[in-house]
Amino acid sequence: MSSPMPPSTAAPHPEPVSAVDPLRLDTEEIEVLALPEVIRAALRHSSDRRVTALDRTDESLWAQVEDEQSGEKLELEIVVRDDGSLGSLCGCQGAGPDDTGFGAPCVHAIAALFAYTQGQDQGESGKLADAAQEARAERIAKARSEVRVQPLTESAGETGKGLWSARSIQSSTHFPTRYRVHIRSLERRANHCTCPDFATNQLGTCKHIEAVLHRIRKRPDYDTLKALPLARPYVHLDWECDNPAVLRLHRAAGMAADLEALLDEHFDAGGAFSRRVPDDFLRFAERVRDRDDIDLGDDALTHARRLAEDAARAVRAAEIRERIDTGGGHLPGIRARLHPYQAEGVAFLAGRGRALLADDMGLGKTLQAIASAYWMRQHDGVERVLVVCPASLKLQWAREIEKFTGLEVQVVQGPVDTRGAQYRNPSPFHVVNYELVMRDLPVINDTLRPDLLILDEAQRIKNWRTKIASAVKRVQSRYALVLTGTPLENRLEDLYSLMQVIDSRVLGPLWRYLVDFHVTDDRGKVLGYRNLSELRRRLRPVMLRRDRSLVRDQLPERIVQRIDVPMSGEQEGIHEAALKAAGQLAQIMRRRPLTPSEQNRMLSALQQARMACDAAGLVDKETEGSPKLDELETLLDELCRSAGLKAVVFSQWERMTEMAEQRVRRLGLGSVRLHGGVPTQKRGALMDRFRDDDAVQVFLSTDAGGVGLNLQNAAVLINLDIPWNPAVLDQRIARVHRLGQKQKVQAILLVAPGSYEERVLGLVEGKRQLFDNVVDPEATEEVVSVSRRLAEILASDLVAMDTQPGDAAATGSDSDAGAETPKAISPELEPGAEVAAETAADVSLPATAAEPETAATGQPDRDAAVRDCIVAMQREFGARIERILGQRGQADGGTQAGLVLVLDHVDEQDDQAVAGLSGDIPVALIDRRTLSSLHRLGAASPLAGAEPVYTPEEAKPTRPTTHPLARKTTENLAAARLLLQQGSAGPALDLLLGALLAAAALRTGRNDAPTPQQAGVWLYGEALPSGQIDPADAAVLMQALALAQAGDSVPEALLGGMLNAADTFIRASLPDNPAKQDIENS
Repeated sequence: MSSPMPPSTAAPHPEPVSAVDPLRLDTEEIEVLALPEVIRAALRHSSDRRVTALDRTDESLWAQVEDEQSGEKLELEIVVRDDGSLGSLCGCQGAGPDDTGFGAPCVHAIAALFAYTQGQDQGESGKLADAAQEARAERIAKARSEVRVQPLTESAGETGKGLWSARSIQSSTHFPTRYRVHIRSLERRANHCTCPDFATNQLGTCKHIEAVLHRIRKRPDYDTLKALPLARPYVHLDWECDNPAVLRLHRAAGMAADLEALLDEHFDAGGAFSRRVPDDFLRFAERVRDRDDIDLGDDALTHARRLAEDAARAVRAAEIRERIDTGGGHLPGIRARLHPYQAEGVAFLAGRGRALLADDMGLGKTLQAIASAYWMRQHDGVERVLVVCPASLKLQWAREIEKFTGLEVQVVQGPVDTRGAQYRNPSPFHVVNYELVMRDLPVINDTLRPDLLILDEAQRIKNWRTKIASAVKRVQSRYALVLTGTPLENRLEDLYSLMQVIDSRVLGPLWRYLVDFHVTDDRGKVLGYRNLSELRRRLRPVMLRRDRSLVRDQLPERIVQRIDVPMSGEQEGIHEAALKAAGQLAQIMRRRPLTPSEQNRMLSALQQARMACDAAGLVDKETEGSPKLDELETLLDELCRSAGLKAVVFSQWERMTEMAEQRVRRLGLGSVRLHGGVPTQKRGALMDRFRDDDAVQVFLSTDAGGVGLNLQNAAVLINLDIPWNPAVLDQRIARVHRLGQKQKVQAILLVAPGSYEERVLGLVEGKRQLFDNVVDPEATEEVVSVSRRLAEILASDLVAMDTQPGDAAATGSDSDAGAETPKAISPELEPGAEVAAETAADVSLPATAAEPETAATGQPDRDAAVRDCIVAMQREFGARIERILGQRGQADGGTQAGLVLVLDHVDEQDDQAVAGLSGDIPVALIDRRTLSSLHRLGAASPLAGAEPVYTPEEAKPTRPTTHPLARKTTENLAAARLLLQQGSAGPALDLLLGALLAAAALRTGRNDAPTPQQAGVWLYGEALPSGQIDPADAAVLMQALALAQAGDSVPEALLGGMLNAADTFIRASLPDNPAKQDIENS
């Protein structure tokens, strides 16, 4: 089956062709198209922005969709048949065509329908002038295709007004939940929903409310329902006003006389509450509480109660501080004397109840949080405290709690059954790591039911899109204390995510936050941040920040030294190849957001460039040693073996610390090594050995040890690489330079000059400026600019690269960009970053490309001119060239009159470039869509007589075709290996499982891989009974399924065994093709 041809012209934004567009479908209409699992998969494709192009014509919808499994970009067409049903033609060949030439919609077609219904445009989208209107429009679009609703009360079914149930098909929180919607009005934004979005978005609506209203509007009697009089008056929180959050009354006809008099006493003629808020409103609420002839909205009551709590908290904080000061810095029950600033911190945290402590590292945030929890236990009825922290800090938290309070602590760890018993333990303190919160959320809320939640190193939830962040924010607790020395690391959005845990009202909804504090260009790109004084004002009641100047007289001198270590030849080769691969993808980022697979390739390339700065062996697995390891050995010999000092050595890469450990042993020095694979229960023993054993002089650690550990018995810190954000670098240094340190601290940065790593170091300062001007209470800056993103600097550097004669500049076409980049995933680059660059990596053309076939003209000079013109176009456009056609003219007796250059897309810059290349040879420039459309005209096409003179296939040898499942297998396996080197066991195991399932599908002849949820049933219900998979291989698959569930808690020994077993299984499953060669060469 051939792929559908795209239309000849592409509208910049998909628009309906009539008032009622039959291809804009709502949830109910989409759900009948396929099975539920197909609908969910289609919604994932759409939500992940795998729909990379949409175009609506009068007859059909054309789309390009990236397949979730293979990464292949598929073109498809969707039409409305004569009987009103939908048919599709897709390159996946999923459903065969019927007599109309179209088949049933496949997963890619349904994804395109989701994207089209929601108004997605993968290119540059037009912005609505009103940000609130845009936010509401987004919810209305999602309501049509993402939410199921049903009435809960008789009145809701009859009149539409009343209680409804609403549930999202795919929840943005990763935890699907049913919400209750109360429809009060069909015309005003006066309705209510129990979802978190409605509580915070300040729009007066949400996608659940809009889904119910959409359902009601479809009723034939909608106009009659809309005209029905109000049955009873209601009070709600009104956001449709200049001054937000007005408590507003909507009166009804025929009210009782006493109720009407009461309402007139408290509300003005326009319906606004006219007395004091919250005191008088709460008294009014008490008077009408038992009446059934008025509806007092939950949103109005919640608003008033929160205002009352805010006023009470400020008074309580002053009382707590006074009592601590009276005791001379001693808090009854706490076995430590608090410094004055710590007493202030305890009063702030305990007084507010929900607050962020952002003290600089080393100022004792842990002690302040423990003392606050103890106070709240004695005075506020707090019985159960849940501490959430990185896994490496669980035992340290337990020791500190027991040391300062003498109370029992339950550390939560082990298998599921064991953890269930631990949550039932009546200990006042429970300590758990972030990953376990995601797995144990139901038992935490139903069994433990914490009164107080303490989040340590809370920057772990700065990205609200992650499952861990979603889980942590769903922990139900009356009080919450958030601790982090770096509330803002990279972007202003980091701070927003943290504040959602404390009080979502402080910064308001995200759409408003972005408008108020971001400076953007006309494309929506963030150029800087503004109104920072207003941001500091909003944060002041809930965030407390003090820096190290408070204890400067108690800290020894700190010296930071940079040492440049040039890369070896092997390192430079890997480094440059990786940057060139990233540069190709950077060009696509100019035109549209990258798809998930393109993002992975981009991140993988930059990850490899970063690894190459440390050692070539991190990438090629063969090269031994590196200049940085040589320099490390010299430093340790001088500082540790000769001077007798203790040193901490940091690297992001677990493999780099392993190679460093070999150098330490060669020097005869004792050492311990911490990384993500070390079980939590063993980490405390490593720190104890380093602290207590004089023979252990070196502590080697990945950034798993950069958070929360106390290593102040060391006097030297050596950074083998530079972290992407300044917070991680500061955390590394603060592990050594902190309260309790008696020696001068020397922090050493090993930097590869002229490399990606050096660029990162230069960007760190821009991020630090943003941090200081938001969280520092003494800051005065109102506006700061955004430092240029890494991808922009990379692309700009590529502009400066000289193009060698005979080379072609590959500008990153959608089909070829980054094709040779290993497919690993890295957290270091923000997906979708904008790039300003004009050229990318150079690629050499074979000799045949310099001598393209030309039509005979009998004119040697003209032949040479045509040949020179084609070569010039190859140099200018490289891999973007789809083909070059020779067009014969009629005026000169059929001799060739000019060339037609076909590119992947055409813009104004391309026209200018062609004008400067063509010389005496006329050149027409079109894109591939236009070419496809012209071919449909047949003999009437102006290109009917054109002959191909150059196609990319002639310019390079073809490689044997790789099955999409084989490609997925090798990509996932390579990515898993890289992530295991970083100590990221959980994501690596997910990728490894995906590789195994794809290989198993390939072995058994399936066209797609089973999902992890389907794998067990498929394995024991089909693959094993049929003999396609033998029991030994089945055991490998089931082991991978089990370990993927355990995530980051899997021991290193098991990880290594699993990787070896997977490698053997995959090699046996792959046919002899490039994918198998890639594995054998890795």
